[in-house]
Amino acid sequence: MPAHVSVLYPRKAKFDMDYYLTSHMPLVKKSWSKYGLEKYTVTQYDDPESPYSVGCLLEFNSLDSFKKAGAGPEAKEVFGDIPNFSDEQPSIIAGEVKGGDTA
Repeated sequence: MPAHVSVLYPRKAKFDMDYYLTSHMPLVKKSWSKYGLEKYTVTQYDDPESPYSVGCLLEFNSLDSFKKAGAGPEAKEVFGDIPNFSDEQPSIIAGEVKGGDTA
């Protein structure tokens, strides 16, 4: 069953979007595609009342695949790269997809 992983960066964080898009996300893709990462999307939230300024939705082929990616040897490099673009750690929320539809 597919899984979605939301990675949410606090609004109060300093955040380098250019580095995130050109360096960090290619690192994530290179490191975790072999574990079942199928695609990702990055969103910059414009609501000043939102607790988050940036969100990334990672789509894995299963929740177990995400858990393996997070425990794999590449995870140290992926998570260790966060200080290069953000001065705050993200909130990470993962779960299995139970339904959906396309517009």
